[in-house]
Amino acid sequence: GFGRKDVVEHLLQTGASVHARDDGGLIPLHNACSFGHAEVVSLLLCQGADPNARDNWNYTPLHEAAIKGKIDVCIVLLQHGADPNIRNTDGKSALDLADPSAKAVLTGK
Repeated sequence: GFGRKDVVEHLLQTGASVHARDDGGLIPLHNACSFGHAEVVSLLLCQGADPNARDNWNYTPLHEAAIKGKIDVCIVLLQHGADPNIRNTDGKSALDLADPSAKAVLTGK
C-alpha cells in the first residue's frame, strides 16, 4: 500500500499513525522514501511525519531516498526540512551514501 496514495489516505483517516514503527524502527515515511513514492511522501509529511525520523541504525528517510537515487523524493524531503547532515550509526550522512544521481540534489550543484 505504500505506493497507493488513496490507500494511505484511507488508513490515515481510519486512525493509522504516521509515527508507527516496525521492529527496525522504520516509520511509514522511511518505506515510502525507499520505494520512491513522492506523492505518499508528501502526504505523510503533511500529516505530521518527521522528515528527520531515525531508525534503529540512525538512517533517516533522506538516507533511504538518497541511497536509492529517488531524486523527486529527496527534493520533497528537503523542502520539508530534512537535514542532509544527520549521520547514521556508521557516521555516514545521506550525502555520503547517495547514489550519484541524488548527490547533485543534496549539494545543490
